[in-house]
Amino acid sequence: MKKQTTGIHHITAFARNAQENVDFYAGVLGIRLVKKTVNFDAPEVYHFYFGNEAGSPGTIMTFFPWETGRKGRVGGGQVGVTTFVVPVGSMDFWEERLRTFHVSTTREARFGEQYVRFSDHDGLHLEIVEREEGPNSKWSFGGVPVDKAIKGFGGAVLYSIDPKATAQLLENVMGRSLQRLRSFLGYPSIGSSTVTN
Repeated sequence: MKKQTTGIHHITAFARNAQENVDFYAGVLGIRLVKKTVNFDAPEVYHFYFGNEAGSPGTIMTFFPWETGRKGRVGGGQVGVTTFVVPVGSMDFWEERLRTFHVSTTREARFGEQYVRFSDHDGLHLEIVEREEGPNSKWSFGGVPVDKAIKGFGGAVLYSIDPKATAQLLENVMGRSLQRLRSFLGYPSIGSSTVTN
């Protein structure tokens, strides 16, 4: 039986410096630090959870800050770009806010939508897209008002070393249907957890 997922539950990444990680995701992006715990396999390493006011599925980005870790390489088998959703009418606010924090941005059109692309302090590729779907965040922090705050995930660009196998998983196991655009294949989710690109 084919299952139907509604979207992304959470995304996990590595960071280099714990304080820089909190400063960027909480301080610049205004996302709530929901929980600070440790990596169960390496208790000397923190595990940070950032998300909405309730830590709801579809809003949680977690990090393991490895101070002595090597810089990662972008490649197949990983999330290449994480997309966050903001309320419609917020794009100019976010471009200005990121510029204020000396974060370079570019705009890109994809699947009929405008995206603001940027990178965090460790080089993780991120983007913001405006969408009506999904409830607005009730969390306001660091100068990000509620009516501009990040709602949750809008998707993720997956880098695959075996696109056929990835497509089979997304279509046959996760119940997605394919959309094509240039070098992108899109698998929209159902419900308010927006789109998995």
